[in-house]
Amino acid sequence: MTEKLPDPRLIRVHQHYVCENCGFWQRYFAPAPPDCPVCLDYRHPLPPAGWQFSGPAALAARLRVRWAEVLPGIWQFWNEPAVGIGPRGYVIVDRAHGNVAFEGTGYYDQAALDFIAELGGLRYLSASHCHVFGALWQLVEAFRPEVVLQQDELPFCQAFGVSWPFEDRAELHPGAVLYHTGRHTPGHTVLHLPARRLLCCGDALKFQLDDHGQATHISTHRAYDAHIPLSAGDVRHYQAVLDPLDFDGILTPWEPVPTGGKRAMRQLFAAQLAGRPFAEFFRIRDLG
Repeated sequence: MTEKLPDPRLIRVHQHYVCENCGFWQRYFAPAPPDCPVCLDYRHPLPPAGWQFSGPAALAARLRVRWAEVLPGIWQFWNEPAVGIGPRGYVIVDRAHGNVAFEGTGYYDQAALDFIAELGGLRYLSASHCHVFGALWQLVEAFRPEVVLQQDELPFCQAFGVSWPFEDRAELHPGAVLYHTGRHTPGHTVLHLPARRLLCCGDALKFQLDDHGQATHISTHRAYDAHIPLSAGDVRHYQAVLDPLDFDGILTPWEPVPTGGKRAMRQLFAAQLAGRPFAEFFRIRDLG
């Protein structure tokens, strides 16, 4: 029996669209998606002017992609002007085990993709949660890495495929291990780089930096824009997952904090558990 093929006149082409409000990419039919699943979540504000979506060509015409080596062997990528909430993506160079991409910026132009290829391409790709996926789909299409994400983030992975869903822990290689924290979002994940004593913390922690790039304040939250704090149980859970890990520096999807990150985290968690949970920034005491 011959399989009946669809009438080509009825086939609708899928395209990639980015939400101008938050920066989340999805595939949908032309002319645009009806809404954005990330903005519809309580953690994000709705777009004040209604839904506005753009494609790759529109972004390419209006922004530039920048990158810099923020720590030895760790490259940060960002857009000027920012797309949505403006997350920054990282490429962690590891000649022995293969490079890792963690988090994504809103758009990667060909020059950025060529530069990542010069670094050795990508063997693994992951992210803390859907708010900071950025244009990871471009890295997936360009480099075909192993895509490793916590299983509760899968509903937001329609723009790219996932080859390795995990539950509690996933060791990409001995120098790069993913841990499920949950709380901020159900599938929220951190990346521990033990040999570098670094933690890529996603939205588990947020820092304010002074004009010299030094961390002065730290916060944690369930919803940053909505100003909703974690519960005491959430904070204790973060403690249980993060405190046993050996790290000093922290990389958020925006701020690199090369040293003192773990001590600042401990100060914040102690303050959170000493009284009523709060979403405000906590001033970091002297870490010297």
